[in-house]
Amino acid sequence: MSFWENYYRGPRPLTDAEGREVRDLENEISRLEGTSGESTDFLLFGKRVVSPMGVASGPAPNFKWLDFFARLGYGILTYKTMRDRRWQGHGMPNLLHVRGDFERGFVASEEVTGSITNSLGMPTPEPEVWKREARQMAAVKGDRFFVMSATATVEGGTEEDLLSQFAALALEGKLAGADSVELNLSCPNVLPGEGGETFTNAKLSGRVVDSVRKSVGSGYPVFVKVGYLDDYGGLVEETYDDRVAYVAVNSVPAVVRSSTGEVLFTDRGGRAGICGAAIRERARMAVSNLAGLSKNGRELEIIGLGGVLAPGDATALMEAGACAVESATGALLDPCLGLKARLAILEAKSGGAGGR
Repeated sequence: MSFWENYYRGPRPLTDAEGREVRDLENEISRLEGTSGESTDFLLFGKRVVSPMGVASGPAPNFKWLDFFARLGYGILTYKTMRDRRWQGHGMPNLLHVRGDFERGFVASEEVTGSITNSLGMPTPEPEVWKREARQMAAVKGDRFFVMSATATVEGGTEEDLLSQFAALALEGKLAGADSVELNLSCPNVLPGEGGETFTNAKLSGRVVDSVRKSVGSGYPVFVKVGYLDDYGGLVEETYDDRVAYVAVNSVPAVVRSSTGEVLFTDRGGRAGICGAAIRERARMAVSNLAGLSKNGRELEIIGLGGVLAPGDATALMEAGACAVESATGALLDPCLGLKARLAILEAKSGGAGGR
């Protein structure tokens, strides 16, 4: 199914078994909160949020999908990355199950492996559409933290074009009622030169954040979504302020081959972003590296992302230094993941399973 077919159709209904599991998890969370006195509520830039488990930019391209994940217990809801114009995105294939690793390479698989390609090219409806739906989500978000993700469409433009687009889109997100805007500086699924590598240029990333800050004001939270780096020191030096959070990590680009050895995705540079289990360790290392940069009175807010397919993956990123966690692949594969992770976090706070 193409992105646009999925966009207009919306999420599938839960099966009867999935519906029962959702209710059972909600009941167990409520019971444990009552018996332990603990809660998964936490403060994110001054707002009390019901759970530190969120859904990342990608799975929710419109209100139907955002509302779906809200009803599945996610505390952070991120609207898929939007542009200042309609954008068709890449043709098929987009999402493929893959097996392999970054050392030996990746091969497309007919079986569910927990790792996928995410090669959509950031398709976007007309701005009037996503602005309307963002306002709709903002009106009902309640104790969810609603994030509007945005990116600049470079198309051979100048750095000034990039800066002005990010600034304008961030302001649109704020005006629509989002709790924060996410600056997607790290999409690996656009063509070379289209801005997906912005996070690798610390000074340019700093200029983006500065331009956005001038647009939205000093008090408005800004998320910076990054790809994998061995060291984030330079990026943080150029982009940090006390209303910035770092989302780490976005999907990681790699060559993907068919079962017969043919290189896929040649129409988009011969690479695709790898998500899911294959980037789990890179996500943990990224969070740990960022957490190590909190010093001398500078406290980084870090949203862990990458390889979160089970509750233990979420708690591992929080142990590495994340204040909250997001999932994309896992959120699509398991409708109950948000509640399962919330229960695991609550059990850890309560001193073990069942609070006993």
